[in-house]
Parts: sequence; C-alpha cells; structure tokens
Amino acid sequence: MLRRILLLILILPLSLHAYQFRTKAKQAAVLDLASDSFIFEHNADERMAPASMSKLMTLYVAFNHIKAGIINMEDKFQVSRKAWEKKGSSMYLREGQNVTIKELLQGIIIASGNDASITLAEGIAGSEEDFVTEMNNVAQELGLSNSHFTNASGWPDQDHFMSARDIVILSKRIFTDFPEYYDFFSIQSLTYNEITQQNKNSLLFHDIGIDGLKTGYTNVNNYGIAVSAKRDDRRIFVVVNGLNSAKERIQEAKKLVQYAFNHFNTEKIFTKESIIEKINVLHGKSKNVGITVKDDIVITYNSRLCNKIKIEYKDMVPAPIKKGQEIGKIYIKIPGATEKVIPLYTVSDVRELNNLEKFLRILF
Repeated sequence: MLRRILLLILILPLSLHAYQFRTKAKQAAVLDLASDSFIFEHNADERMAPASMSKLMTLYVAFNHIKAGIINMEDKFQVSRKAWEKKGSSMYLREGQNVTIKELLQGIIIASGNDASITLAEGIAGSEEDFVTEMNNVAQELGLSNSHFTNASGWPDQDHFMSARDIVILSKRIFTDFPEYYDFFSIQSLTYNEITQQNKNSLLFHDIGIDGLKTGYTNVNNYGIAVSAKRDDRRIFVVVNGLNSAKERIQEAKKLVQYAFNHFNTEKIFTKESIIEKINVLHGKSKNVGITVKDDIVITYNSRLCNKIKIEYKDMVPAPIKKGQEIGKIYIKIPGATEKVIPLYTVSDVRELNNLEKFLRILF
C-alpha cells in the first residue's frame, strides 16, 4: 500500500485570475540556476535559426580547448581569405593578419564577428568543417537534442538550427563550466584595427543585472537574444527569438527577466542526506528506517500560483534493506514547468530477523 503526503507551498492563487506571462517571441525559455529548472517555456523545443546565438557553441568549444591547455589566450591564428571575405557582422580583420585567441574571443562576443568565428575555428581545428564536427559532437555530449551546426558563425542554413531550450542549457554550461572566462561577456566595447564597436548585447547598459551573453539576427527568424542576469543570490538564463525588431527583442527579454525575478521565489525544501520521513520495516532488526535524498532539493516556484509537492512511498517495507535502496519518490509540480521526479533512498541497512527473533518479537 502506498502512503501519500501532499504539501502545498501555496494553497490558492492570490487572485482568481492569476497573472500568466505572455510573450511576443516565437520561442522563449527561462531557467533558474539554483534549482536548475525551467520556469517559463514557449515553443522551447521548436527548432529555429539561432543566428549568432549559435556562436555560443563556438565559444564553448574554444573555452574547452583553452581550459585543457591545448591552446592559450596569447596564441595567434592567421586570418584566411575565407574569414576575411565573410559577410555580416565583423571584427574587421584583415587577410593574413595574426590575431591572438583572446582578441578573437572578444571579437566574437562583443562584435559578433563572423570573421573572428571562422579564424578561431580554422586555427583550432585546421578547417571550419572539422571544427563544426566537434561542435556537433559537443552538442550531443551536452544533451542538446534539438541542435545541429553547419558553420561556426551562425550563418543561415536550413541544417543549422537550435532550440530555445538548448541555447539556455548551453548558456548555463558556459557559466558553470568556464566561470573564469565569463567576464568576457560583460565587456562593453572593443577597439580593433582602429575601429571601436559597442557590445551588441545592449542589455548590458540597462540596470537590471544582465552580464551576458549573445544576440542573434537572421532574415528567417528575425531578432533573438540569450542573456543571463543576477539579482542578489539568484541567477537566471533567458532566451527569446523571433522578434520583429531590435527594440522588441530588448523589451521582451527585459520583461522576462523582470517576470522571473518578481514572480518567482527559490527555496531549498530538502537537504542532502537529511531524514525526510521514517517508514516501517517488516521483520527488520530495526522497526523503521529513514528516507532521504542524495542531493539538496531546490525549487523555483511562482508565489502567485498553486505549487504542489507530493511524497510517495510504501508505508511498510520488508527486510532486508540496503542503504541507498530506492524506496519512493518526490513529485514536484509547478504550473507551467515540467514535473520533477526525485528518488527517495534509505539512509541505512536493516537486517532481516531470523525465525527465532521473529517469534520472540510476536511474543514480546
């Protein structure tokens, strides 16, 4: 028989017509870092043309090579004719010029340079094509199931796509895997070859806590942006895409950032290895055993809506029991988000009584 416990963080909405966010974006997603949960999704798994937002994968691969010691910031790569001739956003490199990796990274992040992206790709892998193979391999390793790359710059191609969810996940992984390089994203301007460009992420100049990451634009999906913002001890990642103008892109991203911070709270509801409940043990040396979670459980929830936590487990489990044996589950349902299911485990072994001990327990 299963015993169920239902906990309500908030029993009822604050009003009969609880506020639900609407966005003009064709695709959007918001993730809270502390709980590692998506708190807003709109066509989040739809494949779309990511434009220069896909340069985040180019950067991720480069950061990976730098951290591994394969290349370093002061190494120089030569600008090829292919890179120099590439149209679109540019760092204004010159053919044959030798450019440091640090400068190329800044050219990609700040100026969204297609020339810088190709130069970096060719320098790391020998050719852009071989670099793209690595991009796709890394995408698989990161679990980006709706992403495929055909170039390093985000140049439009029907086989070059990502989803809003994948871009959020990639943005988060850049922040968590390479924190030592994340400050690059908040640099406000770049001067190279005597040309000064402001960071294309104009949200850096708005006082709402945004410190990265990358804009994008194509004729196919119009305007998009991936941003990260921090307020107090909370950090969120936001992606919007498919907006009609740069102004609308900024407005929708700001609205989602403010919505996430103003309407959601983050809270640790269970602590790693703390005893959540005790369950009865049949024919065990101990009559009960504690159950716990392997990691801290942190949730991000809309404080204006009904949010449910259900703990489900058997109320009587026969011995023997092994420490770490899965014994139940926690179900966390937050409106608008995918239900999270977290296993519950026993905190200790419980030996089964022998026949004599069972008989004596019945008697006494």
